[in-house]
Amino acid sequence: MNLDHVRSFLEVIKRGSLSEAARTLGVSQPAVSNQIKRLERELGVELLVRGERGVVSLTAAGEAFLAFAGQVAAAHEEMLQRLNHLKEEVSGELVIAASTTPGEFVLPQLLSDFKARYPQVEAKVTIADTRDVVEKVLAHECDIGFIGAPIERPRLTLDPLLKDEIVLAVYPDHPFAGRETIRLEELQGQRLILREEGSGTRRSLEQLLAERGEKLPENNVVLVLGSTHAIIEAIQARLGIGFVSAFAVSRLQASGQLCPVPIAGLSLTRDLFIAYEEGQLSTRLRQEFLTFAREWAHSRAGGGLQKRGKVT
Repeated sequence: MNLDHVRSFLEVIKRGSLSEAARTLGVSQPAVSNQIKRLERELGVELLVRGERGVVSLTAAGEAFLAFAGQVAAAHEEMLQRLNHLKEEVSGELVIAASTTPGEFVLPQLLSDFKARYPQVEAKVTIADTRDVVEKVLAHECDIGFIGAPIERPRLTLDPLLKDEIVLAVYPDHPFAGRETIRLEELQGQRLILREEGSGTRRSLEQLLAERGEKLPENNVVLVLGSTHAIIEAIQARLGIGFVSAFAVSRLQASGQLCPVPIAGLSLTRDLFIAYEEGQLSTRLRQEFLTFAREWAHSRAGGGLQKRGKVT
């Protein structure tokens, strides 16, 4: 049943004529008349007795329908009010598990912006490596996960969120800092600092290199660390050079503390993902957060590192 037709019927009864109802509704009299006729055809009865000049009166069927029509219109209005009320009061606790890169360099601003819109929401974030995040999602230990490398699991859904570039970061007075590009083989003899094997950054780096038939010189790895911040601290302490997310390097590049160096012929670009179990996004809070995160990420697409060059 078309609710617009029901509303037109109620307005006709309220005004006592088709012409007055049409004037109130801001439509033509024939339009109102057609709506009433369609309603009568749908119900299989005549609701109105048409008189001269559009004046109407109710039939017996119209009298019976009038009470129900009022209830239908009132129930619809109440439903809209309740939904709007719920929309204004998104609240509750959002439990998130995230791998290091999205957890430390993406989520803080994303959650800040989300809470600005929905201040009644509380977020609890656990940082873990990519494999552990996936396990937490599938074990229902969190509502949503954020990871830096794709992992296939039954029931697991991955939605690409943002593009990220894995970059070689060096300290400002390293010989590579003034270079436009370096060749991959020039990493031979360099002290390399890498993330642990379970991390999304490490998995993505090795996969991207393998797709091009390349791999890192393993004999040069002097440190394996469990977080991006630890790698950055080690690079700044001149313990070596390492591969990290562009999100982690951008601010330090702007302040002259680190320099990203491109490797000729290699584009180390990956996706950062939202991870959740199929059917898990059933609550309104989780649905709102997922929608917000997608819109938020879309508005930031295209950001990245500054034009690379020697820091002076």
